[in-house]
Amino acid sequence: MRHTFYQQNIWGLLAFVVMMLFIYPKTGIDQQLIAPYYDATTQSFLLKHHFFLEKFMHVGLKYCMILIAICTLLLGLAGSRIETLRPYISTYQKPLLWTFVAMLLSTSAVSILKSFSIHGCPSDLITYGGNLPLLGLFEQIPQGIQAGHCFPGGHASGGFALMSFFFAFRKYKPNFAMMMLALALVLGFSMGWAQMMRGEHFLSHNLWSAWVVWAVCLICQFFSNTHIFTNITIYKIIFEK
Repeated sequence: MRHTFYQQNIWGLLAFVVMMLFIYPKTGIDQQLIAPYYDATTQSFLLKHHFFLEKFMHVGLKYCMILIAICTLLLGLAGSRIETLRPYISTYQKPLLWTFVAMLLSTSAVSILKSFSIHGCPSDLITYGGNLPLLGLFEQIPQGIQAGHCFPGGHASGGFALMSFFFAFRKYKPNFAMMMLALALVLGFSMGWAQMMRGEHFLSHNLWSAWVVWAVCLICQFFSNTHIFTNITIYKIIFEK
């Protein structure tokens, strides 16, 4: 059963890569989806500073995801340190701590990739009134052009990071795990779409963000089920009961 789970996820990840590399770029979907939010007259995205999109969908939900991660960590730690809570939480201490680590690693992976990215946000591109060229995924940045640092979608990764709950709880609470997977997809794409409306990301940026989070969660689960790091103290604290 375990091998089937990994095989299904690996094939899903590979199919996604094939689709994004060879099919998606030819569709023009990225440009089509943000076109309604771009005003050619002013050469700007009119919703870039919209109060709801900027303050709630961007800033508010960002801190909400951080709060969820912190609460998950505290609940996991409380399972062994607070006597009155131990009967209720001790069973889920491992998946709670695992969730926190996976959320941290997956969003960090997206942030690191973004920091090295040459791709600009839509509002930074020449096509939309900016000064950066639109580049292919593996295209080299022209000499003298500043890197855009806008790929993959960092904001959406916060919502997608809730995918960690699915991997952590699928054996303990399968219904809860599926609910959190659905919530992760809804929040991730909603947060990503808000950024598209503001001219801050293309859909492909958010799709690749989901892929990175998915891949990191799968890798974390693989290592948590092996004995490679059993001699590392922090591994024992987090992954062993």
